[in-house]
Amino acid sequence: MKVKIISPEKKIYEGMCISVYVTTDVGDAEILEKHANFVAIIKGRIKIKEKEGKIREVDLQNRKALFRTDGEEVSIFVI
Repeated sequence: MKVKIISPEKKIYEGMCISVYVTTDVGDAEILEKHANFVAIIKGRIKIKEKEGKIREVDLQNRKALFRTDGEEVSIFVI
């Protein structure tokens, strides 16, 4: 599944992954390929499990982001 993280300043990450782990206002969520449509405001750290098995972390620090997936692609827009 394709994932991209974009801030107003730059593209933070773009690549292929197996899963994306995020923290929403109501709890944690792990998104896998073919997940149902999902939109949420997220905070904290984003954990991306890449196809090679490597875990990449992106820290939003004190910012929040809009998270969206259609099951094929994850888009994260840092606010």
